[in-house]
Amino acid sequence: MSDSEAEKGPGRAESGARGRRRRDPEWTSSALLDALLGLVSEEGREPTRKAIAERAGVSERTVFVHFADREALYVAAARRQAERWRAHAEPVQPAWETVRKVEALLAQRGRMYEVMTPIRRIGLGLEADSPGLRAVMAEGDAWFRADLAAAFAPELGRVPDAAEPGGLLDALEAASSWAAWDHLRSRRGLDEAAAGVAVGRTLRALLEVVPRTP
Repeated sequence: MSDSEAEKGPGRAESGARGRRRRDPEWTSSALLDALLGLVSEEGREPTRKAIAERAGVSERTVFVHFADREALYVAAARRQAERWRAHAEPVQPAWETVRKVEALLAQRGRMYEVMTPIRRIGLGLEADSPGLRAVMAEGDAWFRADLAAAFAPELGRVPDAAEPGGLLDALEAASSWAAWDHLRSRRGLDEAAAGVAVGRTLRALLEVVPRTP
């Protein structure tokens, strides 16, 4: 802090710091994305440009100064959201016992899905008119499938048609999907623990039919 800022007092210095941050394009873009995601999580609906700007502490016109259009804004927000839920990922080691892997996967997916849920619900309603958003969500779906395939590679490897359409991998993916989790949480009204128990039962049942090598 400069001597002149100190002389003006902590309030003026703090205001000056905020002003500098707001003139930083990267900071402003980040603030707008956080504002959008926060509003969607809290309100469960698509916020207005005005609401996003007010939450970020910038002018309304600033939104599309930093993002070319609504499509660009939502694609960037979807990528920010993907960073958030992927931060909860912990590798499930293929060499672990099957039961341990199921438990670890459930813990990981539960954390991820709770972060994802409010944003994904809105995203599903918007993706039909947003090729970019649809692509980001498809990338997320592919990540979950690949993660599942890697974790249960030994079990899947013992089933010749495991990766074929309608095979064991598809069954495991459906059972452990966000859609299944959201149905249990929102439609059935289960808490996180009960939802995990239900998904775990299905996964264990599917994996128990895998032939074991001598």
